[in-house]
Amino acid sequence: MRVAITGANSGIGLRAVRRFAESGADVIALSRSRERGELAIATLQPEARARVRLVELDLASPVSIAGAAETVVADGPLDVLINNAAVFDLSAREARFTETGQELFWATNHLGPTEFTARVSGALAAAPSPRVVFVASKGLVTMPGLAIRFDALTDGSWFTPTKAYYHSKLAQVMTAVTLAERVGDLVDVSCLRVPAVRLDADRLAEQPPILRALYAPKNRLAMPAEALADVYVDLGAGAPRHPRGSDVYVDEKRRVVALPRSARDAAQRERLWSVTAEATGNPAWAWEAAGRPTGRSRVD
Repeated sequence: MRVAITGANSGIGLRAVRRFAESGADVIALSRSRERGELAIATLQPEARARVRLVELDLASPVSIAGAAETVVADGPLDVLINNAAVFDLSAREARFTETGQELFWATNHLGPTEFTARVSGALAAAPSPRVVFVASKGLVTMPGLAIRFDALTDGSWFTPTKAYYHSKLAQVMTAVTLAERVGDLVDVSCLRVPAVRLDADRLAEQPPILRALYAPKNRLAMPAEALADVYVDLGAGAPRHPRGSDVYVDEKRRVVALPRSARDAAQRERLWSVTAEATGNPAWAWEAAGRPTGRSRVD
């Protein structure tokens, strides 16, 4: 089995790399920083470390996405892709934009993962039973009225870290549903609703003092990253789910949970798919390029 995991240098991503490698899988660990990725992989046991290949990937950079995807595809069939990486910088006071003019959270947490998935879809299509896992957040339940700001995607005036983060995570839920509809039985698509996760000590130390103080009580009660890594492994290598529509969205116990309101709107999902394709250069999806059925289904 060959597995690719983004955001693999810390947190759940690093734990998932360890779990998969220890189980005998060959793992492509994708990290924005090569230095941090190398330091992270060095913490693995030698036997697991030998099964891990580090590939640099900056999801805010189309050039980096294309290069990393080319490397992954050149290695042959890819059984599992876990889109784990995300940015959630609570210290950000204003919106930052990429070289292509996209807001950074939107680019890193939504556009980048979607484009990368498309660009490695050839390797996924070559695997016998490929799986794709997107990652969302339980925090979306506190924002039932949240909708994609189609007319203000590059307008930084509404930016706060919290708004931008959950806005991008809503988009990932919607994308997971749309992809599952389009590929039918050809790919097992899941979107994991992650609860509060315990931060590593080094990640917590990077936060401003006031944020560290505010987060400390929550961090003690949060779910350990190791436990979420086990869920990643279960979704990637456990019993197949073959979800349809809203069934793609599951919690940490693999129970199907209700989609956010906007994700239940087929017109909004299709609009997001089109807007995302345009923003990422319309990368080809292997299943559509091959003329295979789209397997569309209804989401109630």
